[in-house]
Amino acid sequence: MDINVRSIEDALGWTEDLARIGIEVDELNFIFQNHTVNTRSLVGPGKEVKQMSDGPPVKGLDWYRDDTGEYFWNAEKDLYEHYTYNNDGSTNFNGYYDASEFNEPNGDFAIIFDLSNAELPDEFDQDHTISSLATPLMQYLSLRGEVKIISDQEKYPGVRIYSSEHMNGAVTLGNVIFTNPGMEGPSTLDHEYGHYLDFKHHFNYDKSAYIKEIGLKSFYSATRATIDRTRDHHSSETEKRADILGGAWTGNKRLYSPNK
Repeated sequence: MDINVRSIEDALGWTEDLARIGIEVDELNFIFQNHTVNTRSLVGPGKEVKQMSDGPPVKGLDWYRDDTGEYFWNAEKDLYEHYTYNNDGSTNFNGYYDASEFNEPNGDFAIIFDLSNAELPDEFDQDHTISSLATPLMQYLSLRGEVKIISDQEKYPGVRIYSSEHMNGAVTLGNVIFTNPGMEGPSTLDHEYGHYLDFKHHFNYDKSAYIKEIGLKSFYSATRATIDRTRDHHSSETEKRADILGGAWTGNKRLYSPNK
C-alpha cells in the first residue's frame, strides 16, 4: 500500500469505511502499538519447542528456501516442514515450523508458489475483493474522471488493476489494485501484487484479518512517512512482506533488499 494522506478528512474517510466491516477506530491504538518479537516456534519430532528467528516470511508458500534450509508447506498442520541438508546430500527433518509472525529471509532465498506446477492461474473472483473499501473508492474516482483498466492477467493473475489520475498513490484491496498513471511501473505493481499474494497465501483471503494485520498497519506507516519525510514507508514490515512476495513472483530482484 503506497498512499499519501493529504488531510484529516482523508484519514477519517478511511476509518469510516473500516468501521463498516467491523473494525472500530478504538482498535487502532492497540494495532499500531502492539509490537511483536520476530521469533518462531519450531516443533521437532519429539514435540520439543525451539525458538527461531529465521524461516519463511509468511504462511502458505508451497516451498521456501534460505540459508536456514528448505521448508515445505503442510496445509493439514498449518505449518512448514523444515529440512536441512548434510554435506553428503542426505536430509534431516528438523520439525514443524510456525510462520505466524513475519521474518525476513536469511541470506539468499527462493520461493515456489506452486510446487506441483499443475495449478491453473488465478482468475478474478469478486468474493475476494474488499468491497467495503473498493466500491466507494471506485465510485469516488469515477465521479472525478476516467478510470482505466490496466490489468495484466498473464503477469498478475487473479487481480484487477485500475488507474486514475485522481488516485493519490496505490493501494491493494484484496484482489483489486488502484494506482495512478505515474505509478504503473513494475516497482509499484510488483509490490502491490505482493500484497495480494500475502492476502491469498498467508491470510487465505480472510478480509478482516488482512485489514487488521496489513491494511491498517500499512496505512499508519504511509501516513507517518507522509508527515515525517525521514521515515521510509517501505522499510516497514507490511511493505517488506509485499516486496519479498511480489519480487519472488515476478523475478524483480530490485524490489527487496535485506538492507531496506
